[in-house]
Amino acid sequence: MTVFLIFLITQNFNFEYREVPDFNVALEDSLHSFDVRHYLINVESPMTSRYISGCVTVACRSNQANLLQVDLQLDGLNVDSVRVDGVTATYTYALDTIRVNLPTPMNQGDSFAVMVGYSGTASGQLGYLWYQSVHTIAYSLGCPYSTKCWMPCYDNLLDKADNGCEMYITVPDSFTVCATGAYLGKTVNQGKATYHWKHGYPISPYLIHFAASIFRTYSDWYRPATGDSVEIKYFFWPRDTIYAPGAFSLTTDMMAFFDSLYGPFPFERYGMDVLYPFYYGGMEHQTTSSIIRSWITSGPDYYGMAHEMSHQWWGDMVTCYGWRDVWLNEGFGTYCDALYQGHREGQTAFLNTMVVRRGNYLSAEDANPHSIYDPPENLLYEWGHSYCKGSWILHMIRFLSGSDSTWLHLMSVYRDSFAYKNASSDDLNRLMNRELGADYGWFFQEWVYLLGYPRYHVTWNKIFETPDWRLVLDVGQTQTIGPPVFHMPLPIGVNYSGGDTILTLGISQSPQHFEYLLPQEPMTITVDPEKWVIQRNTVTGVGEGSAGTGIRPEGLSTLGRAIRIRLQTERLIKVFDALGREVFRTVGQKMDFRPASAGIYYVLVDQDPRKYVIVK
Repeated sequence: MTVFLIFLITQNFNFEYREVPDFNVALEDSLHSFDVRHYLINVESPMTSRYISGCVTVACRSNQANLLQVDLQLDGLNVDSVRVDGVTATYTYALDTIRVNLPTPMNQGDSFAVMVGYSGTASGQLGYLWYQSVHTIAYSLGCPYSTKCWMPCYDNLLDKADNGCEMYITVPDSFTVCATGAYLGKTVNQGKATYHWKHGYPISPYLIHFAASIFRTYSDWYRPATGDSVEIKYFFWPRDTIYAPGAFSLTTDMMAFFDSLYGPFPFERYGMDVLYPFYYGGMEHQTTSSIIRSWITSGPDYYGMAHEMSHQWWGDMVTCYGWRDVWLNEGFGTYCDALYQGHREGQTAFLNTMVVRRGNYLSAEDANPHSIYDPPENLLYEWGHSYCKGSWILHMIRFLSGSDSTWLHLMSVYRDSFAYKNASSDDLNRLMNRELGADYGWFFQEWVYLLGYPRYHVTWNKIFETPDWRLVLDVGQTQTIGPPVFHMPLPIGVNYSGGDTILTLGISQSPQHFEYLLPQEPMTITVDPEKWVIQRNTVTGVGEGSAGTGIRPEGLSTLGRAIRIRLQTERLIKVFDALGREVFRTVGQKMDFRPASAGIYYVLVDQDPRKYVIVK
């Protein structure tokens, strides 16, 4: 879901299905007394108010012996009748819970169906929304807790309806309905049209959706090199016909890109319905992403659309285990839209977007520090944490994988292990441990379950040891919240006069000392030059120490407006600023150098790297 407010891989990868038997991916089925198997939804809307009526049949399977009652949720609407397998059942209805007394006790594994007839006027908040705007429009919006505000259900994302849902939506015949799944036709009777949609894949309640308005529609087709073609169906207002072809022009390209990374599109169809007014920028309803009208009328938001499409893999097919793991949905989607931008605009554009989003997270954390795991309910969809930090967690996992091929293998195993099921942060941790062959509990503890981020202070020196140079690094962490040490490997870029290299520091403590023997003189260093780590840093250098006796310059003023040196013989003299950048050089017996600004400067005479600090 999107809150309203040159990628490295160029080839396709072939994915194989991999069983992961050591993960208890069906655990959610045993967390409550019954398992939802299917929703049959009959809804009628007069399209003149927020009034809604209908009946929903919930096909269930008992998870225990002697099951006597089941609880379903409905909030703010009236219960008109309840039947179990066609037999009238007694029930209580309080707050948002319908407690149904089963006419016959159920044994473990028994199947039964609960039908609830209901009606009433919705609140107009999340759940069922109706507006008289440019055109009258009505739609469902169940994310995150509000499917119960428009239909009776077991409103828990952990319990996917294993066999999907089937919907019959009735409206006045001047309106068009789009919904989850494949369109199976409509019937018209006495001025009313009933639209029939069916979806055959497991689905969490919050991802079930329908919308009705004066829609115009057309379809694209994604035709992969192998496998079945995928219909992509769009629903929008007639007056927006002029915008639609351009706004939707990249949809098949998006699908091809995500197909190449994550495997075939996971459902029978895809599409987008354009909604206005709309609480969010976009919402990844299963098979149909809902997007705000401005995304097509005010300049296409291709990357918002890419974000929502990517959720079909990460959020819909593989759904977070609970809202405490919301970053697994939104972080993945946010990373995917950045990857798609890199695919379209190049690696620099991708990195620029990631850097901006890292800054968004750092600002959010400085203002209101909290973990991305189990965030406060009012911050469930907070941009800086669930979205931006979540995307950087995946980016850092890609770095830890060592190569893009290994990272994509990890993603494919994650997909195959939890396809059409739910996954938790701990599930991803255990899978990483197995696939990458190490224990990454420290990573999840520091970056997912705890809060804060590292603030590195890096001090560096260089020492000439004929014919090489010794680079000396001291790395400390100065954060005041979160763990005292983040153990994330830290890349350091070393810049020479004729090139550069990257050293990756294994961080185990703070402070920590490192030394490297290099074939060239290091001129400057850069922390995390390729942008792989969430962090802030300060760098202090060049402080040089002598490897031997050396020659000490005479008459060096250590405090004043100028740096003055007097030598007995003519020598090469270099001056560096506090960041290690060369700011002046001369050959002679004396130097009078007046820096442009105050600060600390360092002087190197020939290859005698003795340290001198000048304060202006």
